[in-house]
Amino acid sequence: MYDLVVIGNPTFHNGRLTGPSIYSAATAAKIGIEQMAIVSSVGKGMVDKFIQGVNALGIPEYFVIDANDKGVVEILNPTLNREQNVLGIPDKINIRDIPDEFLNTQAVLLSPSLQEINAEFLEWISNSSDAIILLDPQLRGLNSDGRLEVIRDFSVTEKTQSYLDVIKPNQLESELITGESDPYLAAELIVEWASETCVITLGEDGSLIYDGNDFSIIPPYPTEEVDSTGAGSVYFAAFASQSIAGKSLIDCGVFASSIASLKVQNQGVEFSIDETEVTRRSERIADSVETR
Repeated sequence: MYDLVVIGNPTFHNGRLTGPSIYSAATAAKIGIEQMAIVSSVGKGMVDKFIQGVNALGIPEYFVIDANDKGVVEILNPTLNREQNVLGIPDKINIRDIPDEFLNTQAVLLSPSLQEINAEFLEWISNSSDAIILLDPQLRGLNSDGRLEVIRDFSVTEKTQSYLDVIKPNQLESELITGESDPYLAAELIVEWASETCVITLGEDGSLIYDGNDFSIIPPYPTEEVDSTGAGSVYFAAFASQSIAGKSLIDCGVFASSIASLKVQNQGVEFSIDETEVTRRSERIADSVETR
C-alpha cells in the first residue's frame, strides 16, 4: 500500500523537469514519504528525460502513461509575464490509464498542469478508492494559439459532481470557481458544492482553511522571496503529508506554510528541508493562527 500517489503531467522548461505534479512529488520525497509514486502522461520523446529528472529529485517510484508528443510549445506564462518554450505538453489522463495498484493508497494528490484531469476522472477516482482525495485545480490551459492562459470562463457545468476530501485553489482560482472575490464566501461555496475541506492559498497573506464549521487563517512565515513558482504545490504536498499522519487541519496548514516558506526563498524545486528549522518556523506560525 502506498502512502501517497501524485497524479498529474509534468512539463519541461529549458530541459528541466517542472510542473505542479513534480513540485508536489519532490516535496513529498524531501519530507520523507517513501511509499510514494508519481503517475504522469509523458510523450515518448520525453520519457528518458522524465525518468532522469524523477530519479534526480529522489522521487521513489513513477508510472508513465504513454502519450503523443506535441513537440515544442511556446507559451505565455501569465504569472511570470513572459514567453517560455515548453517541451512535451502531454495528453489528458483517462480513467483506464491508472492501474488498480495506485488506488491502494492513503492519499491521492491530483496535481494537473494543463487541465489533463477532468470532472469524469475526479468522480471516478473519488468513487474507486478509499484514499483521501486532494485536488489542486490549476485552472490553466492552452488557447488556440498554443499559449498558456488562465481559464476565466469556468462554468458550473464543468465543476466536479464528486465530493472531494480537500481542494486547494489559490485566491484567483477560488473566484473563478465561485464568482466570489471574498475568499471566505468562496470557501463556503466550494465546501457546499464539492469538497469536505477547502484550502485557499493567499500568497503573501498565508492561507485560509474552511471545514464547513470553522475558518482557520494560517499566516505565512516572513521570509525574503526569491522564487514563488510552485509554492502552492509545495504547500499542498506538505499539507497532504500531515493529513496522512492524522494531524489536525490547523497542524497541516502550519506545517505546509513552514515548508512553503523554505521553497520561496530558494530557486526552483531543488530546496532543502531542515527538520529543526521547520519546527522553529512552525512554532512561530502556530502562535499567530486565527480561528473564526
